[in-house]
Amino acid sequence: MCIKHDGEIASAICELGPREAYRHLIDANDQQIRTSILDNGCEITAQRTAIHTGLAMHWVETQREQFGYERPFALVTLGGTGRGEMTPCSDTDFALLFEEDIKNNAFVTALLAQTVNGTQFAETYGFKIWPQPYNLEHAPALAGMQLNAFLDMRAVYDPYDFAPGFRDRIRATFDPFEHFLHVSRSWRGAGSSPAVGKCDRLDQFDIKNEGLRAFLAGVWTLGGPRFRHSREVYNELDDRRDLDAYYFLLRIRAFIHLRRGTHSEPKVDGSHDEDVLHFEDFASFGELLGPSADDRERFEFANQVRANLLAARRRVERFARGIIGRELQQGHKTFSGSPIIHGVGGLRHENVAPDSTPQARSTAALSLVSASQKYGIGIDPAELEEVFQNAGDWLVRVPELSDLFYESRGSLAQSLEFLSQIDGAMDRLFPGYTRFESSLDERVLEERTTSRGVWVREKLQSLDACLQLGWKLLSQGKSQWDPLKASLSDMLVVESALLESDHLAAVKLALLTKRLPMTDEDISCQADENLKLHERFASGFSGIELQEYFTPFATEAGFAPKSVRVATFLTANRRVFKQLAERGRNDELVVNELVSLCEDVQSLRALFVFTCVDRQVGIPMVAPDQNISTANMDERKQRRWWLRENNPVRWFNTQELYTKALSRFLPDITPKPARTLMDAGYGAGEREILQDFGHDYFSGLYVKHTNHFASHLLRLVKHEERTPKVDLVRDGDAILLGVAAPDFRGLAACIAGALYHHQVSLRQAHLFSAAKYHLALDFFHLGVDKSIPRALTRVVCDAVQRQLYIAAADAESLPALQGTFHLDGNTTGGYCLRYETTSDSSGVLYAVTCKLFHYLGASIHGLSAFTSRGSTFVTVHLTLPSDRSLEEARQIVEHDF
Repeated sequence: MCIKHDGEIASAICELGPREAYRHLIDANDQQIRTSILDNGCEITAQRTAIHTGLAMHWVETQREQFGYERPFALVTLGGTGRGEMTPCSDTDFALLFEEDIKNNAFVTALLAQTVNGTQFAETYGFKIWPQPYNLEHAPALAGMQLNAFLDMRAVYDPYDFAPGFRDRIRATFDPFEHFLHVSRSWRGAGSSPAVGKCDRLDQFDIKNEGLRAFLAGVWTLGGPRFRHSREVYNELDDRRDLDAYYFLLRIRAFIHLRRGTHSEPKVDGSHDEDVLHFEDFASFGELLGPSADDRERFEFANQVRANLLAARRRVERFARGIIGRELQQGHKTFSGSPIIHGVGGLRHENVAPDSTPQARSTAALSLVSASQKYGIGIDPAELEEVFQNAGDWLVRVPELSDLFYESRGSLAQSLEFLSQIDGAMDRLFPGYTRFESSLDERVLEERTTSRGVWVREKLQSLDACLQLGWKLLSQGKSQWDPLKASLSDMLVVESALLESDHLAAVKLALLTKRLPMTDEDISCQADENLKLHERFASGFSGIELQEYFTPFATEAGFAPKSVRVATFLTANRRVFKQLAERGRNDELVVNELVSLCEDVQSLRALFVFTCVDRQVGIPMVAPDQNISTANMDERKQRRWWLRENNPVRWFNTQELYTKALSRFLPDITPKPARTLMDAGYGAGEREILQDFGHDYFSGLYVKHTNHFASHLLRLVKHEERTPKVDLVRDGDAILLGVAAPDFRGLAACIAGALYHHQVSLRQAHLFSAAKYHLALDFFHLGVDKSIPRALTRVVCDAVQRQLYIAAADAESLPALQGTFHLDGNTTGGYCLRYETTSDSSGVLYAVTCKLFHYLGASIHGLSAFTSRGSTFVTVHLTLPSDRSLEEARQIVEHDF
């Protein structure tokens, strides 16, 4: 290895001081780079590296002596710095290795304070380093680019000979197959552009990613199995010309870096903008001859450099292609003793006899699918006629099936896509699947594009998108969301990432199989001849009862009993959030019902994640590491079926209900009214007034809009304001009409009448009152099926001020309501009127509220309406006058409504 002697660097430091020594030595190296000698890439880069490592060694030795640190540690270089191949724009890759724990280590803190967290080193020595600290416990966790950097680790200062032991620990714990995949993918374009077919281009050439890394991919492939330094491999290469081509590329890189005169920040893959050569760079090589050369000499010299550069590009590309291709041709086992081999065509299995039992063949087949999912490698197509031949005749559930659902890497959807191409395979694993994927439901009939199986796989991909983003947030310490600020998507990505492995596997299994078991609801639907055929037979395709269906997944397929219990629970309760949301009011009774159903926080979380993903609501528009483009997801979001089915009111209620239920298990997330108002800057007297709106208001989602209306409410109390405040506010996809006004009986009917008379559809309303101060703060969810009149807020304000649409004549002019009424409740918990009709639903909420006001004298607290399968359902929460009994009220409803 060609490297400048450390004694020369030490002498320069003594004579000139560290900073001036650095400048002097680097200037000398720059002069070498500017010469026309081009066969010295090794010497130039090694000398430049030695300048940095020599000064860094001086620093760490001085710090150790001053600190008096006597425990084993080492300063090492990694990556290109460890290979001694630095060019002017190269990063300085250093690491600090310690035998003892680096947490609360004063010496570690002192070193980082001068480098990573401070500028003292840079000010003293003239350049920056960012040495990350490690101890032996970190070795098993090294992976990807980080692990590969340690492959070329070289000790700079190691008084206790500690670095070799650290390499031994890595060698004993790393996964050679994972390392091979990282290397081969980096060469073939995962994160960088491969050089295949691009060697002749002069407009753009990434000399690091398309040149140097191509050669290094071959070297790392050879050195990876025993985790050997690249320099060891260099010395064993069969043809020295391969290494000479690499050093020539390094030499050209050094010239281009120096010629640019810039030093950009490194990209994620460690490359720099200065690494990309453009046409003007290819035309600049004549500059190396200096001003004394004439034009013809520069012309001839530049042609020769370009010829050598073209040859070097081709040679390193051929070298990498040959080394990696040979490795794949021979076959690379996924681990020692594994029957699964990564070959040229993909993964293959080497130990399956044609006369093996169905269990043995199924184990081999599903192991191959599992490995493909885990490593992201396709299965060799030849295996369709070998391992998977006629799998629809013999495939059975074996423990390897569950591996697909518990594996956190890769795409379960792609694994199921592969199995779906094998006739009968999915049906043998998941009975009823064939009938399901070929059936027509309302969605397929309207979309007319794909089968139901595609939708299931899309849902699993969407869950993957949530998990990838959620895990990233958790790694950044963001494990909670603010209930006053979080969107449904914010909640979904974090909650999905917080699922335990058994519950996450259950969510995946339920998403895949929810339509296959026969539930009580399926039996009722299939017997209902009033429904259309595709509605009657949209589920229960296996004909197997729910519990019986899922039991074999524990006894045969390797799923944990908890996963099977949760998957059964999710399938049985797949409509619970919808049913509860349709009640229109998330009061204590509804929250209690959900909490008692779920029993623990993980089951509640699983039901929430399952429900959102199943309906494709709250899915982030960015899907990391998945083949879901933003354009595709936007297109799916705009489909009419989803817009109609996923109305904003339902999901507002679902989000609020989940937040309230979760707070029962995690009390710390419950908003504290006094704290919320204090943080917003309200004084003690103002807080007392606003807190009178009660627990339901402050424990729900409407509280996030407090600041929008609070000042007006306070002015009403102080008689500084007489008119109500009416305004439109957005909450996710929901459009709310907020009304802050003096409270009076009939307010809900008044507003509903104004909306009806101006043809604005009303989906739901929640009405809150501060009884002590006679204030109302009401929120009306407007439909999104029509445009909202620009003057709506003024119209509603006028109606409230003048108490329009609630006169006796208004009630008497309304036609009789056709349908069925149910009025239940008591004086303690309040009353609930439910109305169902198949008649024209326009204005039904206004008609119901107006009649309740006039004929019952009721005070309304909440109302909702939704339409399903041709019927309209209305729910109104109310209180009756103290002198009116429930039975009397029922008679009035039956006679006068």
